[in-house]
Amino acid sequence: MFVERLADPPQGETYRKLQRARQALMGVDEAGFPCSPGMFDAGVVSFAHGEGVRRPWHGAVRAALGAIADANGSPIENYMFLRPFPDLETAIRDEFIRNGVPESSAGEVVLDAGSTRLIVAALALATREGAEVVTAPGFYHPLAGWCAYLRRTLHVVPGERSRDYKLSAEALARFLAGHRAERPPVLLLFNPTMTGAVYSRPELEAIADVLLAHGMIAVEDALFAGSEHDQAADRARLAATRAGSRCLTVAGASKLHCLANLRIGWGCGPAWMIAALKDFITSSSASLPHVGKAAALGALQAPARFIRRNVAECRDRIALVEDLVGSLDARLRRATGSSSPVVEIGHPVAAGHSLLIEFPGLEGHAGPDGAELVDGADLTSFFLREAGVAFAPALSHGFDGLRLRANVASLGTQHTYAASRVFEIDPPAGWGDAEERTFDEGFARGRDEIAAAFAERIEPALLRLLAPARPARIARPALPRRERLPGDGAAHAGAVS
Repeated sequence: MFVERLADPPQGETYRKLQRARQALMGVDEAGFPCSPGMFDAGVVSFAHGEGVRRPWHGAVRAALGAIADANGSPIENYMFLRPFPDLETAIRDEFIRNGVPESSAGEVVLDAGSTRLIVAALALATREGAEVVTAPGFYHPLAGWCAYLRRTLHVVPGERSRDYKLSAEALARFLAGHRAERPPVLLLFNPTMTGAVYSRPELEAIADVLLAHGMIAVEDALFAGSEHDQAADRARLAATRAGSRCLTVAGASKLHCLANLRIGWGCGPAWMIAALKDFITSSSASLPHVGKAAALGALQAPARFIRRNVAECRDRIALVEDLVGSLDARLRRATGSSSPVVEIGHPVAAGHSLLIEFPGLEGHAGPDGAELVDGADLTSFFLREAGVAFAPALSHGFDGLRLRANVASLGTQHTYAASRVFEIDPPAGWGDAEERTFDEGFARGRDEIAAAFAERIEPALLRLLAPARPARIARPALPRRERLPGDGAAHAGAVS
């Protein structure tokens, strides 16, 4: 079977789009040869990375270092993955409850090395009899790869722009009515979505009714829960609906808590579902070090002020990009005489660190190489080649056409390191305005980098494309000299989130 799968690689339209997006980000063409700078190349400004906005709470770093040094409590020469960590599970339960999961589900907790592994495990279990998977635009881009390797068909139900491209109960019901399968598909719902849309309680209740009517299982990825820009807003979860007994809720420490590189995620749900997942995870892998658990507990113990500042900084950066895109569109329209938008924000952003950018004014337009710009992968290649800027192709998030996703959290993160390390070495007795002000300069420099990327790179590149008689303002980035590598284009797939 393994040899057969090597000889017969995964297929499917959504997987093809994922591969195309990854190739664009790596700066290679479909044959694997360099055609532009890649997102990791020196000098490239990246809106495609998916890390936190600063280093994690200093208590998380100190807890990880303490766990490494604790030969009695967490010996690094000993397996620790089966040992319970009740304090961490209690902290996870409390966070799930804060984010809208009912206590009856929040107390049943499962952990693994990242929310990705939990979702893959859940899909493997829930689809082992051949069930398919259904989702909506705004999903985490590797989903197409998970389904392809599991040999499960992924269906993307289109969303409406007026509804922020979210899945509606009506659209899901129409899809199910027109789709015949031996088993009900599994719903994978991202709430908030990867482009910052948030489902309301009525929307989730309506979806729950469809789930129950068709006997479906649901996985809700709530990784961005808690990052809502309106901190007073109601945090609705599918687990709190009538279909809650059939729902797994997944989250983790990578985004809100800035622990992306430690790969720890958690889920909760009905006892029968969590028991099955725990058995599957224990039987298939032992990959969650105790050090990561200790760091996660430290992160979950951060004061609310620290987390609120992370959310506020991302919200302010989203607002900055919204203003920059509006100003950019106005100048491009003046330069080209267009009466219609050239570039615009795809939908309002209510959570998270990313936004959808659409380019209706480039439809039918040819790139510098003479080939028509068709989708987000074409746009990503264009901006890498002409501006030295990396955007994530929205193609791999379920959005066709000329759309990109911009993550604003990671720009200038390094400027906040000095402040973080002071507290990691010498933790303060408390945490207030004075401590937070030490990050002001670093955050401001990050926002300056965002503004500079639009003014000095993105706008000149678009003007050269749309108004070629206008003189260029910046030099074109030099193309790196790289040899083709086996599998080039997918090696760093996990870095984009």
